[in-house]
Amino acid sequence: MNAIALSRKEYQNLKQLVYEASGINLHEGKLELLKSKLAKRMRFTGKSFKEYLSFLKADEKEIIEFIDTVTTNHSFFFRENNSIEMILTDFNSRPDKKTHRFKIWCAACSTGDEPYSLAVQFKSLGLNFEILATDISHSVLATAVRGIYRNDKIKNVPKPMLHNYFQRGSGKYQGYIRVKKEIIDHVRFQKFNLINDPAPSHKFDAVLCRNVMIYFDHDTSEKVVNKLYETILPRGYFAIGNAESLMNLNHRFKSVPKVPSLYKK
Repeated sequence: MNAIALSRKEYQNLKQLVYEASGINLHEGKLELLKSKLAKRMRFTGKSFKEYLSFLKADEKEIIEFIDTVTTNHSFFFRENNSIEMILTDFNSRPDKKTHRFKIWCAACSTGDEPYSLAVQFKSLGLNFEILATDISHSVLATAVRGIYRNDKIKNVPKPMLHNYFQRGSGKYQGYIRVKKEIIDHVRFQKFNLINDPAPSHKFDAVLCRNVMIYFDHDTSEKVVNKLYETILPRGYFAIGNAESLMNLNHRFKSVPKVPSLYKK
């Protein structure tokens, strides 16, 4: 079942299906990866190649599960934290910080490491906040809602925050940690498709959309960036991944000096 002969037409149809559903551009360099992930989902569903392709076109949930297998959900706590530290330093210096409720949107939250990393830092500063965390994938959101992670995911978390906001597992959960309820209560997880779903109507003090545009082509990236621009309050922040850039995109953000992955409205 691992040896899948994917015709040019089948590859193009599959590529278009994924692109329309998620904006992810499966260029030809991803062909072997695509075939291996097809084999994995075929084994899981117990379907032949032709049966699975028909199933994929007819079932919205399965297309999202398939997309999840061809993207890398590599995340950990306090990943690329420089831009977050810059945002928090600014928020903590605001004269209205004791009365303002900061609203943050993690627009591609994966397994929840990013929004929880934000939450513990907000909490440690005593700021009032709420976080909307969204992703296209059902499976990563299920992990995020549970709030249970391997210890290697938290190696960058400062020890005082580990003590205050995480519980170490024992017994069958030896080697794992759980995010405390007081942190989880600040984060609302929701399924969201950056390409096809309408953006939230309320505005945010900061939007993070990190390490997802690496899968998009130029036009899709530009569309997403400008869609997210409209959700940010004046002088609010927009953060992307360190490996990403808004260079060559038509947008209205202003770059933040010395932090290449951070922008302001």
